[in-house]
Amino acid sequence: MGKVTLTIDNLVLEADEGTSVLAAALQNDIYIPHLCYHPALEGRGACRLCLVEIDGRLVTACRVPVAPGMVVRTKSPEIDQAIRPIVELLIANHHITCRGCPSSGKCELQKLMARLRIDRRRVRRLRVPEEELPLDTSPPCFDYDPNKCVLCGICVQTCKDIHGTSSLYFLNRGTDTRVAFYGDESRCASCMECVKRCPVGVLLPKQNKSAD
Repeated sequence: MGKVTLTIDNLVLEADEGTSVLAAALQNDIYIPHLCYHPALEGRGACRLCLVEIDGRLVTACRVPVAPGMVVRTKSPEIDQAIRPIVELLIANHHITCRGCPSSGKCELQKLMARLRIDRRRVRRLRVPEEELPLDTSPPCFDYDPNKCVLCGICVQTCKDIHGTSSLYFLNRGTDTRVAFYGDESRCASCMECVKRCPVGVLLPKQNKSAD
């Protein structure tokens, strides 16, 4: 596999052919906001947060492969204006507090808030969750907390990528969308990769799984 030379934020770097702009940036310690991306999975552009500017256009960095001579900007007023409302809406609909969350300190949404300097208290006024939704305890080796879910799809995509079919799927539409388990324990290999890859601590390993 050959190498490609490109420029990201005035830094000239090399990346393998076929590498996405997002992967090339992250490999060189250049942060681009993202939630639905994982290096082991194909980029889908679902969260719309990894926007960068190339040739005057805003594109999702996880879906664009590097090209020789490419010039990429990861910061601009236009990029900020495009992604900030998305992050603010996610926060407004997110769980009320990070206290006690096992993902606190390594949560990608927390990282986004810090990078964009978003005032969580102000954003909370946009929309206060009407009710605290219960944990879904139906999966055999983990529980699902819908109050924290950002619907990135990494868990669903991971299960399908590893096992050929997914034990998880999206249920409902719009603001009622949730990740759901098919209810058939034989479909789940209990590999826990979905739990490991969750960027916001939505999938929680069961603490006291009873022996069969």
